[in-house]
Amino acid sequence: MVVPSLPLHTAYMAVTQVKRFAPSLILAIPFVIGLTPHAADSTRTIDVTLSSFAFSPDRIEVQRDEHVRLNVVAVDRVHGFQVSELGLNVRIPAAGRIVTIELAPKKVGTYEINCSEYCGSGHRRMKAWLIVRPPE
Repeated sequence: MVVPSLPLHTAYMAVTQVKRFAPSLILAIPFVIGLTPHAADSTRTIDVTLSSFAFSPDRIEVQRDEHVRLNVVAVDRVHGFQVSELGLNVRIPAAGRIVTIELAPKKVGTYEINCSEYCGSGHRRMKAWLIVRPPE
């Protein structure tokens, strides 16, 4: 098989052109990637506040398999955010620092949310509900 070869001058010009534009192409890659469409974040965010013996809101309703981000903050002292049936137990520090909990419940049902850190005489009454409904 005979492979035609380019004249030496033409081959040199092709290599020179590639070398000349390569840095520009490399610099342009981040801009091209930045222009590509991204899938919208379908995670729903719910803010939850914990204070002496109360969760607010005291009912959190989500759909099964829905991606949910809970931004949980304790306004007075250390509290806990526990859903035993889902194996979830997170310590929420005092001083208003937000703790993010992400979940996507797999089973329909009503789950009790408890404070898992002793927070005073009303600790046992500190409850809320996570209600997981079938998808619409």
